[in-house]
Amino acid sequence: MNARPALPPSRRASPRPSFGRVSVGVHGRVMMSIAEGPFDAELMAATRRAITLAGKRLPTDRRFADLLEIRGNLLIDANALTQLRASIDGFAARGIVALSTVFLVRPGIPGIERLPALMDIWRASRPVRRADNFESAWALVNADLAAAGLPTQPPPSRP
Repeated sequence: MNARPALPPSRRASPRPSFGRVSVGVHGRVMMSIAEGPFDAELMAATRRAITLAGKRLPTDRRFADLLEIRGNLLIDANALTQLRASIDGFAARGIVALSTVFLVRPGIPGIERLPALMDIWRASRPVRRADNFESAWALVNADLAAAGLPTQPPPSRP
């Protein structure tokens, strides 16, 4: 027989599990984002806030390259895609536009067939390219910085 009294039911709602994750940082003249899908509208809103905060750490001349690494999968719902397009357009309207964006997406991740449509959202405001590994992606970022007459950046340490 259990002598402990039964605990009352919790009055707090269980937190909704995260749909995906994103982190955004600035490394010299490179804005680096790491996104893990699947992606929904809430994650896109969090991404917009993270980019806004990271944008405050960009060089004062606002000349930078963008590296976006997508991990896990590229599953994205229609609401998230609409919100993402609005966010990128909004940043462009405020003058926060990278010289270029390099997508780091390893082959074979679920949803990779959506990558061309995703890249088209950025392509409206800047050159966009893709790499399969970090070293190639960083080389493309540095090539774009050099082509713009800016100093290249050493790669950050990676976990």
